[in-house]
Amino acid sequence: METLIIGGGPAGALAALAVARHSGRAVTVVDPAPKVGPGSAYATREPRHLLNSRAGTMSVDPDDPGDFAAWARCRPDEFLPRGIYGAYLAERIGAVPHLARRALRVRAAPGGWAVELSDGTTVSASDVVLAVGPPPPVFPAAASVAVRRAPGYVAVPWSPGALDGLAATDRVLLLGTGLTAVDAVLTLLARGHRGQIVAVSRHGLLPKAHTELPARPARVDVGGLRELLRALRGSPDWRASVDALRPQVDQVWSGLSLDEQQRFLRHLARYWEVHRHRCAPEVAAAVEGARTDGALEVLAARVTSIRTAPRGFAVTMPGPRTFDAVVNCTGPGHPAGIPLVRSLVADGLARADPLALGIDVDDTGRPIGRDGRPTEGLHVLGSLRRGRWWETTAIPEIRAQAYAVASRHLKISV
Repeated sequence: METLIIGGGPAGALAALAVARHSGRAVTVVDPAPKVGPGSAYATREPRHLLNSRAGTMSVDPDDPGDFAAWARCRPDEFLPRGIYGAYLAERIGAVPHLARRALRVRAAPGGWAVELSDGTTVSASDVVLAVGPPPPVFPAAASVAVRRAPGYVAVPWSPGALDGLAATDRVLLLGTGLTAVDAVLTLLARGHRGQIVAVSRHGLLPKAHTELPARPARVDVGGLRELLRALRGSPDWRASVDALRPQVDQVWSGLSLDEQQRFLRHLARYWEVHRHRCAPEVAAAVEGARTDGALEVLAARVTSIRTAPRGFAVTMPGPRTFDAVVNCTGPGHPAGIPLVRSLVADGLARADPLALGIDVDDTGRPIGRDGRPTEGLHVLGSLRRGRWWETTAIPEIRAQAYAVASRHLKISV
């Protein structure tokens, strides 16, 4: 039987390449999208949506780190439009067998697994790789139920055409100030938006910018959270230190107690994110220009109420404001927002990690079942590993996970 990969975005594409390129094992991708590879992140056609990493770090092949830059005919230090990278992923994966349907349930079957699909059919597999990508944003706790169905509320801003219904003069509230909010701002500005745009989050922190040229390599060795903070505070170049720490972060994270991890999430996670997941210099300049021109306002505040109004939305944060549109840019939500994950947990094949950031997995990425043991033949890649590994959402980390799963569990020599 073949290996079935559930998820056709970047994680699924990298998994398919890791399996198919280095063995004779058959592989099929299950995903409702019409094309395998780009996913939502790299399907954008907006040229202002640039990669958050330099081209030289984005190869699909760990043995050929310059592959993407050579394919795109660019310098390794450039930040290219994300749509170009989506085209690269689609071309590199080629004509992989693809079932354009949604996987609803995975259950044990003789010799492997049976995967139930949205059209009522079932496919068999010897192994299943879960590469479903991040869950959708959680509906805001401060919002009334009526907001969910109201015109002008955008629940998933990275869906194709999500912002098409907004008028150029609309007053727009962006819930969140991270990379998703930055994308929304760039999309609106590219369309000539003239209405007020307000981005709000608890800390009001925007992603930091990459330097024009790569930071000089640094050497930083840390053994725990205190050492990590000391290393960053004492560094003459924080960007170089953050980049040097990246390979060590998961070791530090796994060495923290549950209480320490929870305190990190409460007090430090947002600060780490804006320094670690930086945006291209051109993107940062465009956002800063919008703030200077008054087109964009960024606030540090807690939204306490969102209700529908005769026209648009009445928002308290803490003072009253009115908006024509509200866009949920809070980022990936709870893993239970993915129906397949809910069914895996209900069937005892998986369980939430202690921090409820993803699926509880063992050291090699196998989900831990209700009985506390890893589920053989199931493998998790990408964002669903977040509770076990902190750095698990970027292409280099997912690429390493895909090849590790292929070599360790699927008996492939890579």
